[in-house]
Amino acid sequence: MLVGFPQMSNLGHTLLRALLPAFMLVAGMLQAQLEPMRVDPAPVGVDPAGPPRPVAIPAVQVQKPQAPPQAGKGVPVPRDQTRVAVLGYHNFSKTAPVSEMLMRTEDFRNQMEYIRKSDLTVISMQEFLEWRFGARRLPAKCVLITMDDGWRSVYTEAYPILKEYGYPFHLFLYTHYLSGRGQSMSPEMIREMMKHGASIGSHSVSHLYPKDWKAREPQDSPAYTALIDQEFGLSQKQLTTLFGSVNTYCYPGGYFTPPMLERIPGYGYVAAFTVLPGKVTDTEDPFQIHRYMVFGTDPTIFDSAMDFRVAEAGTSVSLGVDPGTLPPTTPPPPFAVLPRPDSTVPCNFKVVEANLSGVAGVDMDSLRMSVSGFGRVPAHVDANAKTISWQVPLRIYMPNISVHVTWKTTNGASHKAEWSFKVDPYAAVQQ
Repeated sequence: MLVGFPQMSNLGHTLLRALLPAFMLVAGMLQAQLEPMRVDPAPVGVDPAGPPRPVAIPAVQVQKPQAPPQAGKGVPVPRDQTRVAVLGYHNFSKTAPVSEMLMRTEDFRNQMEYIRKSDLTVISMQEFLEWRFGARRLPAKCVLITMDDGWRSVYTEAYPILKEYGYPFHLFLYTHYLSGRGQSMSPEMIREMMKHGASIGSHSVSHLYPKDWKAREPQDSPAYTALIDQEFGLSQKQLTTLFGSVNTYCYPGGYFTPPMLERIPGYGYVAAFTVLPGKVTDTEDPFQIHRYMVFGTDPTIFDSAMDFRVAEAGTSVSLGVDPGTLPPTTPPPPFAVLPRPDSTVPCNFKVVEANLSGVAGVDMDSLRMSVSGFGRVPAHVDANAKTISWQVPLRIYMPNISVHVTWKTTNGASHKAEWSFKVDPYAAVQQ
């Protein structure tokens, strides 16, 4: 008797036994349509003929949508939105007295740490050149580190710090200072640094200072051309032989002349660097690139280099912004200033000054001066004469300069005066 079925005749049992396989086949087909069969292979070491094992189903992980990257460090932007602060260093020491050219090692470390903690990206010279000539995009705020001359302390003091932070850097070397004797580096030291982020540029053969060039033959003489060929061309060949391709140059003392600018591309250089401060943009003249020369005696230069704020000219004090003229609607200062507003001066003008002796109630302790391209400058305030003045430390070739002087009066009110002037790099220099 079939279990589960009520009593029926022998004929009924016979018919049910005949139809049961057909019913089972139809039921299987319907089940297959409703739920597709899944056959899991037996795991290694499990007998397929044994009892079935439960199949582990991985838990479903809910993926949270990631926030889009924020503009800043490491995120490329359109080329015209990038600005680069090129830093220039010379010599380092843990104990020797600091000077313009010599910086305390610990101060250098602190500056590198500031860069690490800030929203800044340190780039290599190759990345800089690719960006400048349109082959690469960079983050909005970048730093390029350069070292002039070839002091041994770059290898003993600065290099370990740069290696620790993983920062690339560029060495501008002059070939007469590559002996490894005294305070100079050897080629072997330089090659070691090249394995850890260093690249090489030329700083001439003999590092002639501006006064040395001026004492030479007239600029249109064959002797002057031969000297350019030596300092620019020979140094490039010598450095290329020692270290591989060299295509950047740094003017000793920041000095260059029209004949130099005319001939420099012919030696294989694609870029040359000055000692004039200011942020570099994608429109920078490739043979007059700005640099912030970081002096051991003046920490404000590094501060200006790290200030990437852009102030609207004529409405607020500009700190470290690119040089330029003020809008025509900017009122002239209500006191005497030097250089005079809208005047033109030679590149070696000596002083920027404002005389507030005719202004009532000036709080002399509140007087501040900022110069475009330099940011806030270490100006001298003479409380007796009621003047604020800044002795310009180097030649300036930027064509347009704006100056911003701020102060408070004894009633607590804030005031500002601004003016701009032009620089003619080819004008007769002041003696």
